[in-house]
Amino acid sequence: MPPLVSVVIPTHYRNERLVESIESVQAQTYPDVECVVVDDSGEGHAAPVADRPAVTYLALDENRGGNPARTVGIEHAEGHYVHLLDDDDRLHPERIERGMDSLRASDARVGFCGFRFENGDERYPHADGAMLDTALAFDASPCLTSTLLVEGELLRSLLPLADRPGGDDLGLIIELARETRFDAVDELLVTRAVEPDSRGKSTGLVEGRRDIIEEYADCYEQYPTARRRAIADTARVAGAQLLRAGERRAALGEFWRAFRTQPTPARAVPLVAALGGWRCYRASEHLTVRLQ
Repeated sequence: MPPLVSVVIPTHYRNERLVESIESVQAQTYPDVECVVVDDSGEGHAAPVADRPAVTYLALDENRGGNPARTVGIEHAEGHYVHLLDDDDRLHPERIERGMDSLRASDARVGFCGFRFENGDERYPHADGAMLDTALAFDASPCLTSTLLVEGELLRSLLPLADRPGGDDLGLIIELARETRFDAVDELLVTRAVEPDSRGKSTGLVEGRRDIIEEYADCYEQYPTARRRAIADTARVAGAQLLRAGERRAALGEFWRAFRTQPTPARAVPLVAALGGWRCYRASEHLTVRLQ
């Protein structure tokens, strides 16, 4: 028998999305998959959706946050490997099969893949192997929670996962990269939601990144270039949030900080585009991605 793979899905008031996430797990071509849903609502809100056969449903007694909920799910997962999945994302049917085949052919203990946003934007892997430099630079995308397939023993050794609202996946990827090489499947095997109320669009994303830069200061001393890239990209994210909120002057200050820290074309484009406002900035994002 192939090794069991557990898919851990923390959920918080997204039942309509959660249904699709669970169904995507149950539609896997890999023959031995366990689905573990952790309801972080504190009131069993997801029970009508997740309390079903072939799903391990765990209802927390209070809202704890994304990584604390993942910790509970990982502790209860029985799989030799664990795939993490957000409650508004979906696995393609062959995701786990492709990932397990690739991991078995490598010396890595962590695998990830590309993803496609529901709006059509795509992110293919651009690096694998030794990933610490890339992770510290906040440049590991599309390596994030919903694309991670991890050897269970390694993941459990990192428990409890640190609660970093806005930086849950970034910190976890750094921790994993300190322990092992990564293996990338160069295919789009996850569909990601585009949610207007996502935690990633909150100020917590900026605060989480800045907390990580401070927390891993010793590690960054060995990777000064990664530190500059992390600081610059955090300033870019802060600028985008401020510009979206209509605070153009403050946004330009952040975009200038990003360019000053890392003076590259990829940092210059957002700075110039921001002069035209939010719509102009949004229109420039595809060019920025290509330049990166």
